[in-house]
Amino acid sequence: MVLTLFIVLTVLLTVLSIVLTLRLNRLNQRYTEFRDWAESEIERVNRCDSETGALKLSAFAEQLDNECRRAVREFTPLTLMCLDIRMTDGSGLPAEAMREMVAILKHQLSRPGDQLGRYAEQQLGLLLPSTNEHAGSFAERCHQALQQHFESIPVQLTLAACTFQPSASLNGVMAQQLVDETLVHALHEAPGQVLFHAEYSHDFNPTYA
Repeated sequence: MVLTLFIVLTVLLTVLSIVLTLRLNRLNQRYTEFRDWAESEIERVNRCDSETGALKLSAFAEQLDNECRRAVREFTPLTLMCLDIRMTDGSGLPAEAMREMVAILKHQLSRPGDQLGRYAEQQLGLLLPSTNEHAGSFAERCHQALQQHFESIPVQLTLAACTFQPSASLNGVMAQQLVDETLVHALHEAPGQVLFHAEYSHDFNPTYA
């Protein structure tokens, strides 16, 4: 009788130990998942501008550098765009208007790798990996969506865009410099419009020379 009771208790304790171990493993897994989610959210919030939800200036520049390296490594073109925002009546751009612009542009971005961020104080940048010279149509579509939404306020929206081939000289600084030059030309020649420049595949040496 005593031996039987001992065996039963041993089995019960073993089963209870297994159940508790499985329970602890599940709790530990859930904790790990929650911790990973919390860390990713903290990183995302720290990288994003709280006012608009777009990437901060430094985070956008970092992403541009990363994507330029990826473009060269994977031998794919990329496109960088800069939206210049100016109130024509001399007033400041309302914060709500900037948030709406970010929301409209985010709606246009359909791929996970596409990025939207601060380019300067009154400028937004769009980074589109794995694109080609037809990205100009996308630039026109973005500009048209913004123009239609803000047609009732005195704002000038000038969009400069460049598509780069994966040459050895491609990096974040070079890409920004060429887009800045394109924007200056656009503000002088066609303010409030889209100016797009593309390096075609025959414009660069596929050996990265």
